[in-house]
Amino acid sequence: MHEIRFRFEAYVDLEEIESYYSEISLTIVSMFFKEFSKTLNLIEQQPNLFQERYRKIRIAHLYKFPYGIHYKITGNLVTVYRILHTKRYFKQ
Repeated sequence: MHEIRFRFEAYVDLEEIESYYSEISLTIVSMFFKEFSKTLNLIEQQPNLFQERYRKIRIAHLYKFPYGIHYKITGNLVTVYRILHTKRYFKQ
C-alpha cells in the first residue's frame, strides 16, 4: 500500500465540489465521496493502474461523476494534486 498525501489545491477542489453538490442534494454529496473513496483506495493499492498523462501526472476518473483525480507517484508516496471536473475549461 502506498501513502497518499493531498496538496492544498486538492483540498480546495474537494471543498468546492462539496459546496456545489450540497446545493443540489446531501445524498449526492454522500454518493460523490463514497465513489471518491473507492477510487482513492484503488489508487492506494495499485497506483500504476492508470497511465501517465502529462508531466508524470496520472488521472483516475470517477465512474459516476465527471471528475478525475490527478496524482503523481514518487517511490511509495502518492501525491494528489487536483480533483478536476472533466468537462470544465479553465481560462489561462
